[in-house]
Amino acid sequence: MKLPMFYLALALISSLSAQTSPSRSQSAGHASSLLKSGKIPDLTAVTDQGKPVKLRELCAGKFTVLASGCLTCPEFHKSYPEIEAARADYASDKVQFYYFYKSLRHPELGGYVDAQNIKERLLQLAEARKKLATQTPWLADTMDDSLRIGLGANSQSVYLISPEGEILYANGKIKRADLRNALTKALGAPEKTTLAADLKLPRLQRPPRLVNEDSKLGVKRPEGLTILKITPADPEKTYYVKLRAEGDDALIKTGTGRLFLGFYPDPIHDACWNNLTQPMRYQLTLPEGMTATPAEASAQVGHGDKDSQPRQFWVDIKSNGTPGPIELKLDYFGCTPDMCMALTHGYTIELKDQNRGSRTYGMNRGGPRASKGTRGSGKRETAKRESPRDGAGQITQMDTNKDGSVSYQELLASARAKRGDQVKPERVKSRFDSIDTNKDGKVTPEEFSQAPRGGNRPQASQ
Repeated sequence: MKLPMFYLALALISSLSAQTSPSRSQSAGHASSLLKSGKIPDLTAVTDQGKPVKLRELCAGKFTVLASGCLTCPEFHKSYPEIEAARADYASDKVQFYYFYKSLRHPELGGYVDAQNIKERLLQLAEARKKLATQTPWLADTMDDSLRIGLGANSQSVYLISPEGEILYANGKIKRADLRNALTKALGAPEKTTLAADLKLPRLQRPPRLVNEDSKLGVKRPEGLTILKITPADPEKTYYVKLRAEGDDALIKTGTGRLFLGFYPDPIHDACWNNLTQPMRYQLTLPEGMTATPAEASAQVGHGDKDSQPRQFWVDIKSNGTPGPIELKLDYFGCTPDMCMALTHGYTIELKDQNRGSRTYGMNRGGPRASKGTRGSGKRETAKRESPRDGAGQITQMDTNKDGSVSYQELLASARAKRGDQVKPERVKSRFDSIDTNKDGKVTPEEFSQAPRGGNRPQASQ
């Protein structure tokens, strides 16, 4: 099997009227595509103090560099130092820099789960600022993701906006050379040039591969599940344990299929289960014509007096007609350093794509499997680039020592198994080095998914 991320064909770009719409380029996993020119939309952000602010007003009269990020995007964690370095060289009373904190790229990574209200998003923002030691100020996206959708942003998009509110430059990735060229064109060369390495910012460790196996508390998930849309019954209330729901293709398309339910103590609240009491229990209420097996269940008791491991379940759903929303009730005893009590939360689960540009790291791609580059809604998107079959799936195939990554020797062995003596080691090494962006001698699923297309194409064995 060939390594498709090396040379995936570009998806078709939606045609937009140049006279009536800003220029956009397609970006997988988003409701809209990258906004590349024209006036910035009339969008609202939230300051790190929780105050709403109009983006146009914030940018008025100054050149503004705006970059998106979150706690669970390893690529952002690797590239954000270039924003810090650019700020060190260009920030002045005429030039300002901001990050905006968006919905999570990889929920579950590092234990983090999506915030359900702006207070929780601001807590995650503060956590990101602390972990990354950023000097650039942060904004937060609104809970309806107005910045992400309005700007067509992903988890490492960057924009240069003029004092008049015109987008002068936009890119779906933070790239030093491209950003510097745009800044120099607009502002001239800086008096000094700061390298990201000069700043000695924290280098976050590569996140461990999520445990994906059947166990006392968890279940094994196949690749390609869709993250489902869920709505808390009381979103402004603190839910110390968060629900995550995913479904297989059959469930999305027909209403009959497998539903994954996962319950996660939220690390932003330092939450955990109380194992000295009754274990958590869920109960489903379904519309007429739908059944669930099991419609209610309790988790096993975790290890020790308390723990923060997720509780996971499979539910088989059957529908005799048009499937409707499913109501879920969660009962549990939860603890934080400041409290320990019995709690009840409610959710509504809809059997449709959450559509927030997210995927569970190494397990799914946030949208149902579809053909010819389509996904979920049927819109043309670069869906295959987001697919774990293009990253985690190929890694697994070549990862002979099962450490969650691929070494040069493993890539070379896989290529030789397919093409024998036709393989030239120096070409495989050159290709490997171009993909191994952090130069640690290993290629991860994230690096695979971001690999440049074309060039010499090593092949995985079948």
